[in-house]
Formats: sequence, structure tokens, C-alpha cells
Amino acid sequence: MPYLSGFFAIAVVCGLIDAACFLALGGVFAEVMTGNMALLAFQLGTGESIGGGSPVRYLVALAAFAVGALAGGLVQRGPAVLYDRRLGFAIEAAILVAATVVAVVTDAGDSGAGRNVTVALLCVAMGLQNALMRLHGVADLATNLTTVTYMAIVADSSLARGANPRFLRRAGSIVLFIGGATLGAWLTRWGAAWPLIVATGVFLAALVPILGSEPTGARDEVAHPATA
Repeated sequence: MPYLSGFFAIAVVCGLIDAACFLALGGVFAEVMTGNMALLAFQLGTGESIGGGSPVRYLVALAAFAVGALAGGLVQRGPAVLYDRRLGFAIEAAILVAATVVAVVTDAGDSGAGRNVTVALLCVAMGLQNALMRLHGVADLATNLTTVTYMAIVADSSLARGANPRFLRRAGSIVLFIGGATLGAWLTRWGAAWPLIVATGVFLAALVPILGSEPTGARDEVAHPATA
């Protein structure tokens, strides 16, 4: 199943982008909206700035993510030809390229418009991706939030009298996400742009198997998405 390699690569991309956003672009997440909501609540509840900056940054991230999710929903409900050609993934690639270019040109690691635009574009891309993965993704292959997949590994394990279904797929996606985040964190030593450059390159490579093959029964598998 060639398309699986593309989705595994997306798990790496998610780790890279979250590391860049949180560590080098103002302490927000591009795709983990639970994290942004929690950080917003903590800042409002304590009245203290967490990591510096206004709580507005979390609202901007949530709004930009919603724009991407809306776009993903519209693509999914378009003509069948758009589903077959994975138009949404191509759009996401274009947004990631744009965000990376902005980060490089403006040195987005510094506060200012460049950082804000970069974060907004990344949040739009991740909102779009999350919406697309609900349709195109594969059960038990986590590409972003790994909580459900991690729980499934334990709940379906031999210790719980389970049969360990799709263990390698589940564990592999978690390991790749952690690996991507670790690499992204390391790359932030040289600025915010480097993890984004690598993430964009990996995503473009992932498009080859994703766009070049049709997952058999993908619509059935994603009735139980592993991306939340």
C-alpha cells in the first residue's frame, strides 16, 4: 500500500511544524488546538503571560485553523473529481511553501508581522490537513494528536486481553511524530525557518505516494480516524 508511506511521512511533518511553532514562533501550536485552548485558559485563569505574548495569539491560531478546516470541508464536499485528485493536499502543499518562504524572508523567529503571518499560514495548512485526514487518512495511523492511538495500543494489548491489532502501524506513527518533533526542536537552534524547510520537503515527497495511488477502502477505514 504505497499511500501508507505518504501518511507516515505526514506524521513526521506534524512533529516538525509543532516544534517550530511552539519553540520558535511564539509558543503556539499550528495543529494541536487542544494545547492552544489549554494555554489560553491558563493565561486567562492566572492573569499571567505564559512564555510572553498576548492571549490573542491563541485566538488567532484557533481562527486560522478553523479557516483551514472550513476549506477542507468544502473540498471534501465538492465534485468527485476533486476527491480523486486530492486537491486539498495540493493546496496544503502550496500553503506550506508560502509559510516557509515568509519564514525565510522575514526571519520569522523574531517577533513581528513575519512571525504572525507564518503562524497563521501554518495553522490554516494544519486545519486543512486535519479535515482531509478524516477522509483520506487510515485508521490507527496517527498523523498529529497521538492520544487515541497511544490509548489503543495499551487498551488492545495482550495485557488487556487484546489481540494487538495494527500494532506496528500505531506505534510507528507515534515514533515518527516524536522523531519529527525532536528533529524540529533541534533545528530551531538555527532559527524557525529550518524545521519548516525540512517539513515542506518531507510533505512534498509524501505527495508522490499520496497523489499517485488510491487507498483501497479508504473511506471505510477513516470512519474511525486516528488523528484526534
